[in-house]
Amino acid sequence: MSLILAQAGLSDLEALANLARECGESRWTEETFYPACRSDENEIVLVLRDASAIVAYAVMAREYDSCALYNLGVNPDKRRQGLAARLLAEGLRWGQTQGCDRCLLEVRASNAGAIRLYESLGFVQDGLRKRYYPNPDGSREDAVLMSKQLETQ
Repeated sequence: MSLILAQAGLSDLEALANLARECGESRWTEETFYPACRSDENEIVLVLRDASAIVAYAVMAREYDSCALYNLGVNPDKRRQGLAARLLAEGLRWGQTQGCDRCLLEVRASNAGAIRLYESLGFVQDGLRKRYYPNPDGSREDAVLMSKQLETQ
């Protein structure tokens, strides 16, 4: 089944929040997705849809002369099929069209799969943000800070 790449809109808020929960992102709610779904030129949610649902999303934002990946989620049943890489590549193209010269992101230090993905797309590790992410047990986890230089258009 082929997937369709699209920009999410306000009608997608509930589906995005539900998918975020499936991906373990309980802090991403309809309200959290709202700014990027309202057609603001500084934020975008890119999605991949099958015939019935959104199966993956990437939230990107322009921050002055850089862009940032705020969140990336793929339906657990659809992982390891290149969907995250496809969305992020499209997000990087969006950043370039916005005049951004660099893309920033942060990722849990324990998320080795995501770190490998980002490195395979040319991101490099810039440092750590200590005790950034909260864990369900009350502990905190470091965030790995990563960036990638973009070719400006």
